[in-house]
Amino acid sequence: MVVKMTAAKTALKTLAMVACFIAPLAALGQADSAKLSDGWLDSLSPASAVAWSHAFALRESTASTLEDKRRRLVAELETLITSARLGKSEARAAGLAAWRQQLAESNSLPARTPGRFDLPWLGANPRQDLPLAKIAQWGSCKPPGWVEMWHLGGVTRVPWHEGMTLDGALERLARDGDGDASVDYAWLITPTGKRHRRGIAAWNAEPTPLTAGSRVMLELPSRSLAAGVLVNERLPAYLATRLPGDNCTTWSKDT
Repeated sequence: MVVKMTAAKTALKTLAMVACFIAPLAALGQADSAKLSDGWLDSLSPASAVAWSHAFALRESTASTLEDKRRRLVAELETLITSARLGKSEARAAGLAAWRQQLAESNSLPARTPGRFDLPWLGANPRQDLPLAKIAQWGSCKPPGWVEMWHLGGVTRVPWHEGMTLDGALERLARDGDGDASVDYAWLITPTGKRHRRGIAAWNAEPTPLTAGSRVMLELPSRSLAAGVLVNERLPAYLATRLPGDNCTTWSKDT
């Protein structure tokens, strides 16, 4: 009898020890299985008014690369500014200097990974619902009243209005003396970070509506230095990581 009771006690102790290990592992498994949609649901209150058109998320993998990309763009613009000054093109140098200043004086974070991460879209596309462990932050911005134009004269936020088009924004810049007829293409970056290369010259103009919070970068002329080619490739990609507004709310796994 004593032997049986001792065996029973040993079995109970073993089960208790196993339970002590399993409980934390189960909790860890639940945490690891959490999705971005769970983060949204935990963050929002019934009174929350979210502009899903301007919602965003930042992957950990995107966040780790942004500061290096910002610094490289600043260096490439320095090369172009020097070249423009040597070529006696002071107006071009001044415009590029405004681009460089905008990048140099801004922080690489907060930011977003280009793409859709809003809760309604995740609900309709559950396979795109990323593990929360891979997300650095998520949130949304109040739709702003501007479209940000990176043109050859500098950086200008043009007031946005319903029905606004790229042609209209460029005409506004021309009226303000910031237009440049020598540019054939522009990059449109939508509030979700999607990039579109659009024709803007007389021979290739394409109808292009603009949404509040969009950004537009006029391509540097193809005759520019190699640094100009790199800026044409890299600056639109970097602008696609900028938040689509100024009044934004963000959440993270730690908040």
